Amino acid sequence: MSVDESISGVNTSFGLPIAGRGPKSIIRRITAKFIWPFLRHQVDLNHVLIAEVRDLQAKQQILLAVVEQQLSPTGQATVAIRDLDRQLDLVEDGLHNVENALHILEGQYTSVVLQRESHLADVQTHLTKRTQQLENQIDLSHRQLLARFYDGFGALQRDVTDVVGQFADLSALVDEYESRTHVALDAERRQIAGALARMAEVDHFLTEVKRSYPELAPPERLVKLSTGFDAVSRAHALRFRGSFNEVKERVSIYVPDLKSVAALGPVLDVGCGGGELLTVLKENDIEAYGIEILDSAVQECVAAGLDARVDDALHHLATVPPASLGAVTAIHVVEHLGMDTLIEMIDLSLRALKPGGMIIFETPNPGNVMVGADSFYIDPTHDHPIPSALLEFLVSIRGFTEAQVVPLKRAPNLFTNVMPTEGVWANDVSRVAQHVANVFLGAEDYAVVARRAV
Repeated sequence: MSVDESISGVNTSFGLPIAGRGPKSIIRRITAKFIWPFLRHQVDLNHVLIAEVRDLQAKQQILLAVVEQQLSPTGQATVAIRDLDRQLDLVEDGLHNVENALHILEGQYTSVVLQRESHLADVQTHLTKRTQQLENQIDLSHRQLLARFYDGFGALQRDVTDVVGQFADLSALVDEYESRTHVALDAERRQIAGALARMAEVDHFLTEVKRSYPELAPPERLVKLSTGFDAVSRAHALRFRGSFNEVKERVSIYVPDLKSVAALGPVLDVGCGGGELLTVLKENDIEAYGIEILDSAVQECVAAGLDARVDDALHHLATVPPASLGAVTAIHVVEHLGMDTLIEMIDLSLRALKPGGMIIFETPNPGNVMVGADSFYIDPTHDHPIPSALLEFLVSIRGFTEAQVVPLKRAPNLFTNVMPTEGVWANDVSRVAQHVANVFLGAEDYAVVARRAV
């Protein structure tokens, strides 16, 4: 029902429904006249509200027309609703797929959890059994170990006694071997030593002549004459270090390393002596030259067709162009140097080498008690023994990399051939005996080999 129809029975003056005739209608009119003063403002308000309602009713009609047009089959709202329906269908299908996947994952997870719980139960059972077995084995092993200890202690004492006896026999064999070897070489070495001694006498005589007539020639034109230990140094080397061929064979082990850096530049052999290493390098087509402070040694090298020069190690290394050498070798040289001089030689060698270049410093091994306590001091020009750990530390801390210590033996270790190989304590006795062998018959020399970083 419209608004106009709903208020058709309302009095236009009073705004109340008083239509009709009869006693009830008269009573309503009388009542309306009495309450009119109180309802006049309400009637005005009702008229205003009726106007507003009519206006809203008109706008509603317009809105309904617009909505009907939008909701028509060709309207934009209908098209949008259809698109939304299709998208909702796709979303619903996706949700169904996700729900199915979740059901599958839930089943798989449940299966994995059940398998894991079963596996853990099996592992726990196995660990419990294994723990009990180990406890039983430990008790049994403990009792067996005590039995072996008491049974083997006497055997160990007997073995140690036998080792001491065998060591004494071995010492006798070594002494006999050395005496026989020395007898074969003594005659030749005595002849050489005698010739060098006579040369020393001549040198001494010429020195006295030089001192008596200093005005005959300026000092720089006089040949430096050997006196004191210099006069017998070559004979000393032949007697205590070995013959030329013996030393040459020992230094041949460096050929593979020096070949690996031959392309970087020449090899400098500091303290080349009689040229044993230079000869080996020449035979292997490796470019090399040596320096030596003894004129007599340099003359031997030159006479053998080797490139050798009289010079001091620090002076020569300081004058060599930086990064021009492939390797610097020093065979039994560093033990003649003080600590400050040794460190300076390491620094200058690093400066003279090309990146990737190599140093080889060989020296007596004080880890061998016989060397550190006796043979090292046969050469009075030695300054002090250098432990291998110290030399390796020095070359590493001054910038070299890949430093390694290479032990060098001059004779086979005969002691290890009599070690026990069977019995309860064979391993322990073997380790003790090996340590004793290393201390007394271990490597007489060692070399530190290191490289300049590329």
